[in-house]
Amino acid sequence: MGLIRRYFYFWVVLAAAFTAAGATNIALAITYSELWPVWVAFGLLVVAGGCARAAVHARP
Repeated sequence: MGLIRRYFYFWVVLAAAFTAAGATNIALAITYSELWPVWVAFGLLVVAGGCARAAVHARP
């Protein structure tokens, strides 16, 4: 049970980190009026969604 819980928190931390990185890129896109950070943010949010899904499956 301890291993599953540890992996759950690992996936939650990864999802939070990728979501924060995506939000930062969206802020960069708004601040500098450039388009490339939006695409990077989209990719990061897709990865964050995958991490969140893995956390749900590893939930204790």
